[in-house]
Amino acid sequence: MVDAPRDADELLRRLEQDGVEHFWIAYHDYSGVAGAKTIPPEGFGSAVRNGVVFAIANLDMDILDQQPSDATLLADSGDFLAVPDPRSYALLPRYPKTARAHAWMRGTDGAPWQGCPRTRLDRMVEELRRAGLSVQVALEPEFYLFTRDERGDYQPVNATRMFTLAGLEVEHRFVTRVVDELRAMGVAVAQLGKEYGPGQYEATVRHGTPQRALDDYWSLKEVVRDAAREAGYVATFMPKPFAHCAGSSLHVHLSVWDAAGEVDLTPADGDETSLSETGRWFLGGLLRHAPALTGLGSPTVNSYKRLLPGSWAPANVYWGRGNRSGVARIPGVGKRRHIEYRSGDNSCNPAFFLTGLLAAGLDGIRRRIDPGPPFEGDVGHLTPAEIERHGLTFLPRSLPEALAALEADEVVADAVGAIALEHFLRVKRHELALYDLEVHPWERATYLEVV
Repeated sequence: MVDAPRDADELLRRLEQDGVEHFWIAYHDYSGVAGAKTIPPEGFGSAVRNGVVFAIANLDMDILDQQPSDATLLADSGDFLAVPDPRSYALLPRYPKTARAHAWMRGTDGAPWQGCPRTRLDRMVEELRRAGLSVQVALEPEFYLFTRDERGDYQPVNATRMFTLAGLEVEHRFVTRVVDELRAMGVAVAQLGKEYGPGQYEATVRHGTPQRALDDYWSLKEVVRDAAREAGYVATFMPKPFAHCAGSSLHVHLSVWDAAGEVDLTPADGDETSLSETGRWFLGGLLRHAPALTGLGSPTVNSYKRLLPGSWAPANVYWGRGNRSGVARIPGVGKRRHIEYRSGDNSCNPAFFLTGLLAAGLDGIRRRIDPGPPFEGDVGHLTPAEIERHGLTFLPRSLPEALAALEADEVVADAVGAIALEHFLRVKRHELALYDLEVHPWERATYLEVV
């Protein structure tokens, strides 16, 4: 795999060497939605060094491109510059002579802007480095593939069972296209398989630095959606597209290393199953800040139709060894030991989510937070009295509760930053208000002819 450019000069040389004629520069807003412009060769120099202009007001738009009534980033709020991060450069095999880079949001003077999700993640990585640490990350998203029938209803592309060979066989062309195209972009897919729901799949990208994991995740989403359109499908990463189908998660795999990234500090030395003190403290921080992390990682009303007891998605704050029912687990033994955090979904901006996870873990290390013993069993099958007896708390049960927890958590809120947090909360509460005012089909089916 060709190394990514390290700076603007190397990026410009790579654009020339690769014969690029269309350079897409993309940023991701607070909902994780990409905005982009394409640049012709005569503009490469300026775009790479100085960025391209977007309106700051874009960041006070909800996922439907509507501004909240209390928005403060209005038409007079000026611009930001989307400056490409050379580390994210990739050719796009599907589009001839086209390349793409993900961007930082900079001020119009070129200085780092603290409302930028990518900048906040870089800042958190640097804070870990100053503490003598680094983190390896792998993101594991799930998604559905649908077709639309003549009535416009969504239907799963197949009804194959979870992890079956048949699930790969019937979508062989789609699966191989995704893996091959990502490989050509420098993204190593560790595995891709059929998941529990009809038409549901899961992919894991090989671990790397937080920034690399972020860029690989964006690439995976782009390729999955493009390959699905080519096949006549609709790909969705929505947390819970149908009540009767399994939800789609974004599991985050984390391990703590020394600053040079050479020594894995997560596992204990004395056995094949335990975490080191550092690993336990990092886990303790994740559990301590789990309510706030839910606000970052599950930021839509739909998210809370996935986070249900007994649903394979976590609803309670506990950890276990191999236990898929808790918010965190330790998968594998020996060298495979690491921490898997399980509450997030793909409606988040993963730059924010990773920033919060790293801040929570580092707080756990600094304060030596004990995660307590692992829990054995699935809380979803316990009675309320049994849950109370075990002292197990719940994750936020709704979006308002999760956003309030995020706003109140000084560690996670500080990591996201005052600028980004203010407008993230404003947009998400606006989307919630729209949902609360909508009359849903279930309400008509339930009440219209009865009341």
